[in-house]
Amino acid sequence: ASKGERVLGFCYTILPEEKFPEDFKFDTEEPNFPLDGYCFAGMFGLVDPPREGVAEAVNTCREAGINVVMVTGDHPATARAIAKMVNIITSEGPTADEVAAEKGVSILGDSVELEGIRSIVIHGSVLAKMLSFELDHILRSYDEVVFSRTSPQQKLIIVEAYQRQGKIVAVT
Repeated sequence: ASKGERVLGFCYTILPEEKFPEDFKFDTEEPNFPLDGYCFAGMFGLVDPPREGVAEAVNTCREAGINVVMVTGDHPATARAIAKMVNIITSEGPTADEVAAEKGVSILGDSVELEGIRSIVIHGSVLAKMLSFELDHILRSYDEVVFSRTSPQQKLIIVEAYQRQGKIVAVT
């Protein structure tokens, strides 16, 4: 994941043919099949590099005074690696979330020295627990922001937070 690869895991189970015939319609919204008792079969990394020209486009946006923020469903390590590949995160040192994790503290508290750190990766589970004023503080405090493991609903929360700060927001 830290190389920007998607890591996929595989598992299997044997389903009785009388309960699950070949034409059985599996429902993932309201699962109508077993969700446990699976055997882990393995995993692999899938290379899905950023499109050609993305890093240059990010640089052009920065030169024009546009702040580029990444919002993704990827794992934080994958998101961080890709953000570095496309120049969304440009600092060489650790991000604020890495420093906080190393020290065993929250990114929301003042209990860790984050002075001079310009970049942060915010996990969707952390975002879900944030109050509006905490998110607003994060967005004002960091120049390079990446949101990982986010849901479509959280994308709207992020957009609204930037709009509260008077920012014009475009989403792709």
